[in-house]
Amino acid sequence: MAKNTNKARLRIGVIGMGPIGSTLAAHLIDAGAFVVPCDVDRDRIDMIKKAGIRLEHTIQKEVSVTEACYSAQELERYKLDLVVIAVKTPSLEKVVSALQKATPERAFVMCAQNGLDNELEIARVFGKDRTLRMVVNYAGSMSAPNTVHVTFFNPPNYVAALTPMGKAVASTIAQLLSSASLKTEVPGNIQSHVWEKVILNAALAPVCAITRLTMKDVMDFPQGLEIVKAIIDESVRVAEAEGIEFGKDFRQFCVKYLKGGGYHRPSMLVDLENGLPTEIDRLNGRIVEYGRKHGLPTPFNQTITALVHMLESSSK
Repeated sequence: MAKNTNKARLRIGVIGMGPIGSTLAAHLIDAGAFVVPCDVDRDRIDMIKKAGIRLEHTIQKEVSVTEACYSAQELERYKLDLVVIAVKTPSLEKVVSALQKATPERAFVMCAQNGLDNELEIARVFGKDRTLRMVVNYAGSMSAPNTVHVTFFNPPNYVAALTPMGKAVASTIAQLLSSASLKTEVPGNIQSHVWEKVILNAALAPVCAITRLTMKDVMDFPQGLEIVKAIIDESVRVAEAEGIEFGKDFRQFCVKYLKGGGYHRPSMLVDLENGLPTEIDRLNGRIVEYGRKHGLPTPFNQTITALVHMLESSSK
C-alpha cells in the first residue's frame, strides 16, 4: 500500500463507480485517504461493500472499502473535504443539484469527466473557489460490478483548481494518486489538456459508437482512420480559435494515442447498446457550438453529433 504523506487524512466522496470513479477510488484508498464510493446502482455498491474494488489488466490493484452509499444525499453524514463527480455528463446537472445540501460549505468539488465546460456547471452552484477539474488518461470497462478491466493508461493525469483557493487540495490529490502509482500532475493551464482529451474522445468514440467497432477496428480501417484525422483537424481549428495552442505534431500524437487503445470499446458505444444517453453533446456537440461562436464550419463534428442523436432516438 502507498503511504499517505499528508498529516490530515483527506475525506473524499466519489460519485459514480464506473471505470473512472472506481479506478480513482481504488488509488485514493491505496494512498491512505478515507474514501466513500457512491453509486445509484445498489448491486454495485453492495458488491463493493462485500468484496472491495478490484482493478485488472493494465493496472492491477485490490482494495477493501469501509464505507459506501447509494445516493449523493447520503454523503452529507461523512463531512467530506472533497467530492469527486465521475458520473456520465448527462447526469451531471442532477448530481450537482443533489450535492447542494449534502456538501459541507468548506468542501471542494472536482469534475472527473469527459467533455467541455463541465467544471463551469459545478462552479455555477459551488463557486469557482471550490471547483477543481481533472483530466484522466486511462480507460476501461466493468468486467464485474466491482471490477474494472483497465484497458490502457497513458500517464499522466492532470488536476487543477479554477482559482488559487483550491491549489493546495489539487496538489494533495495529485500527490496521493501519484504515490499509489497513478501518476497525476498539476499543470499550469489545464484547459489545453481538457481540449486535448476532448479532441481525442470526439475523434474516435462516436465513430466506434456508430459503427459498433472497437478502437483498433476503426483505426485499422483506412477510411475509418481518414474520418478520425478529419475530425481531429476540424476540432483543432476550433480549439485554436479559442486560444488553445497545440504543437505541429499534435495530429500525429493523437493518431498514435488512439491506435494504442487496442480493442477497447468506448463508453459511448456501450451506452448506445444499453439504450442510455451518451456524452456526445459535451464532446462533438460542444465543438460545433464553439465553431459557431468563431464562425468556423464543423461539418464532420456536426454530422457525427446528428448521427449519434439519431441512434439514441432509435434505441428508446
